[in-house]
Amino acid sequence: MSHRAWWLVIATLVLLGIALAVHEATRAPVDLTTAAPSASGGTSDVSAGAAGDTMDADTARARNEAITEAVQTLHAYLAVLFKTDRSDADRYWRDGRPAGGEGELRTLVDVTGIRADNTRPEPLDAQPVPDALQIPVRLRVGGTGPLRHYSGHYRMQYTPDGWRITSASIEPSPTPR
Repeated sequence: MSHRAWWLVIATLVLLGIALAVHEATRAPVDLTTAAPSASGGTSDVSAGAAGDTMDADTARARNEAITEAVQTLHAYLAVLFKTDRSDADRYWRDGRPAGGEGELRTLVDVTGIRADNTRPEPLDAQPVPDALQIPVRLRVGGTGPLRHYSGHYRMQYTPDGWRITSASIEPSPTPR
């Protein structure tokens, strides 16, 4: 087999692996508790059970959408944070006034790029669809000088105008090796 043929085989396998990974990542999670047959073995009202399952699925969907919207709002804020005019960034804060807690993050100038990685948001209330979240973040900020690393969290609250930042606790973190 020629080198070209080997490269075609390798490329095909890589593309197949990527396609499978994307497919697995986009599949809806399966709830095994609702898919399992009832242990009682008796008959039940199927329509009542289906309505309850639908409501639970709707609540889960609303919860996921709310959390996703909050994370998107936070990332949009971080995207405009380093503009010369900070008024766009300030609009993401409740009442349009940023609170303290971002440490030196707002003092940085000549920022050329930012990478924001967040972990799973933590609800701050006990509601099925949270109105308040804490979103842990790790930030890498590039600009003049060395790459800077920060970590901490932002707290967000849902308002009639959408998600707003209520507080932040962001501190410089050691450079990973």
